[in-house]
Amino acid sequence: MKHDISYHLEENRFILYIDITNHSGEERKFYFSNDTGSLARNGIRLFDAKDEVIEVYERAFISPAYNAEPVPENILPPNETQRFEFPAKVFEEDGEQILSFKGISFRIPRHEKFYITFEFSRILSNKLEVMV
Repeated sequence: MKHDISYHLEENRFILYIDITNHSGEERKFYFSNDTGSLARNGIRLFDAKDEVIEVYERAFISPAYNAEPVPENILPPNETQRFEFPAKVFEEDGEQILSFKGISFRIPRHEKFYITFEFSRILSNKLEVMV
């Protein structure tokens, strides 16, 4: 499997897209859900222009809402791609710029490049250059 990430930024709304492609030759099954924020907390990493890790500003642990319906399983046939989205907000707090996903937030450099990677199922995505 291969993971490619991209993003869209419009005003203070940021969306991280994750495209997962199955190159295994057989159907792959997995669960991809960020309902409790754990997928973002465990998968999203930010780096500055010097390739140093941008430390986490805040981690939010969200209790799952009780629901009798099971979480749907993602099924990805061979040579197919599925796109997933992680919406986030960009805002200012105490003079600093914050990028906040459900489950995790980072202080990001203003008017400077930084980089995002995403790891899922022990597979690391491309390193995406971002400027907010």
